[in-house]
Amino acid sequence: MGEPAANVSNLIAQLKGKLWYCIEKQVSEETSFDTSYTPHYTNALVEMCYMQLVEMGKDLEAFARHAGREVISKDDMLLLLRKTPQLEDLI
Repeated sequence: MGEPAANVSNLIAQLKGKLWYCIEKQVSEETSFDTSYTPHYTNALVEMCYMQLVEMGKDLEAFARHAGREVISKDDMLLLLRKTPQLEDLI
């Protein structure tokens, strides 16, 4: 594996580790004390969130490119969230 590929793999692993921490914390805060969940459940949530973030990134890049920009702007984010008014209101 070349050095750039190793760096990308390392960054992905770090991101997934941080996602795991955040998801684990939120799940433990949101579930009742008599509810249990497995690491497999947490891992499935991490993978789902990661895949969703990758797709969102691709969409944001496409919106910026379509507008003739190299940098993603707030307008791109608003365009992405146009079908999710609750999230759009937070921005």
